[in-house]
Amino acid sequence: MLAPGVALGAADPYRGLWVGQVTLGYVNEVPVPLDENNVPVAPDPNVATPTSDQAHLRLILHVNAAGQVHLLKDVAVLVREGGGARNGTQPVNLQRNPDVLTYRGSMLTRESDLALVTDERLYPEFPPQPAMRLGSAAYDFGDGYATEAVHAVIEATAGSVVDAVLAGGDEAAARTAGVTASAPVADRADVAAAFGQFLSTHLTRSAVNVLAGPDPAASAAAAALRVHAETLRDRSFYGDSRGVAMLDAIVAAVAAAGADGATRTNSAQNVAASFADLKGEYPRFLAGKVFGDMIAGAAQAAGTAAVAPAATVASLRTAIQGNLLVRAARDRALELDTLSAYADTRARGAVEVVLAAVEASAAGGLPAEPGMAGAIALAAEQAGRSALSADVGRYRSPSEAPTLDYGTFVGSSVFRNSPAVAAEAAARAVILKRAEDPLLSADLLRRVAVDAATDALRASGTDALGAAARAMRRELPMADRGNGWVGGFGSGLGDARLTHAIQQDNQAPLGAPALTGTAFLPATHPTNPFRHFRHPDHRVGFDITRRIRLDFDEGPADGLERAGFGVDRITGVYREEIFGLHKPLGPDRDIGLKVEGRFELNRIALIDALNAR
Repeated sequence: MLAPGVALGAADPYRGLWVGQVTLGYVNEVPVPLDENNVPVAPDPNVATPTSDQAHLRLILHVNAAGQVHLLKDVAVLVREGGGARNGTQPVNLQRNPDVLTYRGSMLTRESDLALVTDERLYPEFPPQPAMRLGSAAYDFGDGYATEAVHAVIEATAGSVVDAVLAGGDEAAARTAGVTASAPVADRADVAAAFGQFLSTHLTRSAVNVLAGPDPAASAAAAALRVHAETLRDRSFYGDSRGVAMLDAIVAAVAAAGADGATRTNSAQNVAASFADLKGEYPRFLAGKVFGDMIAGAAQAAGTAAVAPAATVASLRTAIQGNLLVRAARDRALELDTLSAYADTRARGAVEVVLAAVEASAAGGLPAEPGMAGAIALAAEQAGRSALSADVGRYRSPSEAPTLDYGTFVGSSVFRNSPAVAAEAAARAVILKRAEDPLLSADLLRRVAVDAATDALRASGTDALGAAARAMRRELPMADRGNGWVGGFGSGLGDARLTHAIQQDNQAPLGAPALTGTAFLPATHPTNPFRHFRHPDHRVGFDITRRIRLDFDEGPADGLERAGFGVDRITGVYREEIFGLHKPLGPDRDIGLKVEGRFELNRIALIDALNAR
């Protein structure tokens, strides 16, 4: 199993933007009917049975070059400025010319002419244009970690307040106890700062070199670093395990690098750099305009130089290296690698791998006739793009990295003041309730404290829960491994059998999934379906959790089915379990509403990084 951060040998064959439809036709039964003896007979809530009608959802997934999948709410397909449009420097109208998305149209020459943008804050960085925007009304999700941070403060406050009151403390003592218990939770919520401190203090560049060195020093260093990584994980209220995953990935990369010391060190440093690259600058650089223009510029320079009198491999190399677009890409690669806290060679290495392929292709055409410049340039550009796809190392990124909105929220005064607000409200409520009924149990008093703190953190001016609900997550990571299973996006992965068919035919139980994801919509989120502006009792909804699972059908030998010219299609089974819309089902009250159906996805773009500029 590949750990996050381990380099892959080639871009994933399923990379790109996939858009399609889910057709739901199965749901688990909620009512409990009576048999002929008027005895309630509850249906199995784990089995979704056929419905008399269907529901349809639009499904948008993106697969990056490392094979990691994200569920999208919406995405804009934007044309980058100039360079790649054959009709001049004006952006292509994708509404009138959607065929260019397949790269078989006549208006765009390469993938780097387009960008997939999920963050509307990046729109001003692109030229004004009539763009194509794809969205799904079926999905909306906030950053669940932001709301979870507030609930962690409430829970810590409530427990300490009740303990203080039961120990005989007054309201002031209970308030102090609540703040003392919850303030550290709020302080540790800034996981980005904690992770940065871990990198700068423990998993430094020199520490990575030790991990790449010989045993027993490497093993001893890994054991010591694991203690710090697990401490970092345990201090986080949601168990941020990036430190542990990073250490495991470095150790795995060193083991895979073989015996050569330089190779081991380079692999370890690059994997470490991939974890520290929280903004994903490296994959965005590879998918961006600067890199794409570099390939075209290098190929054009090679084609021109190849037909010059007495052209040689050396003259080709000189022409390529002197091209302005190549220089710009090299400068950007050096900037990215230099900004890393580690000995990062990923961007510079990618540039050199691709340029070497361009040069080798052009050199294969020597000696060249004067009229061969265009053909040589075209072949060289194709060689460069093939090298980018097949030979440039790709790295899995940690899915637990906090979003920008989460970092802004936990650093805000509303959240930083939440321990004091929660403790004051909880202490007052518990003291009053205790005076009304001195015999109330600790559990009931704790519920009183939680309710009071929650109401206080929803009040105007101290609305921490409302602010947390507005924290946005624009791409939902879909897990493809964990707890002993390894899945992914691809034909034949997962178990594409319907649970109703399994029950009817008495088949083996459902197997491991291909992809899973959890979408969370807080009770105070603006689009929570229970909220109603004109009803005073509907100002707050219920937390809604959606557990999504995807499994893929077996496909043809090459793994993809052709749906049309330049378009790939993949099918499978979609499952979802929803909590918050209905009381939990089953004897243990731990089963939500379950729906199942089939999906079909078409790949409409090969762009392997989101928000690349």
